[in-house]
Amino acid sequence: MRKPTLSLSYIFFYLLFSQDTWRIVAGFVCAVFLGPVLTQGRNLSQGGEVMVWLMILAIGWSVTAWPAKKITAALRRAVERAAK
Repeated sequence: MRKPTLSLSYIFFYLLFSQDTWRIVAGFVCAVFLGPVLTQGRNLSQGGEVMVWLMILAIGWSVTAWPAKKITAALRRAVERAAK
């Protein structure tokens, strides 16, 4: 089997079809929307606020395993259908 060449399109499609990419994006979106709500008015230090945001990101990443699996499977099926 031939080793794929590392190009911009290879990296793009690798990230697009990776479940971890979708999980990280979902965790980031959760942190962006829930972070300000959960840290507002709690008098947290900057380190404490960063910790809350990272915890939300990690929880969002762990919760979205099933949806990420379905998204990547659907994308792969779509590409396989388009290639035929």
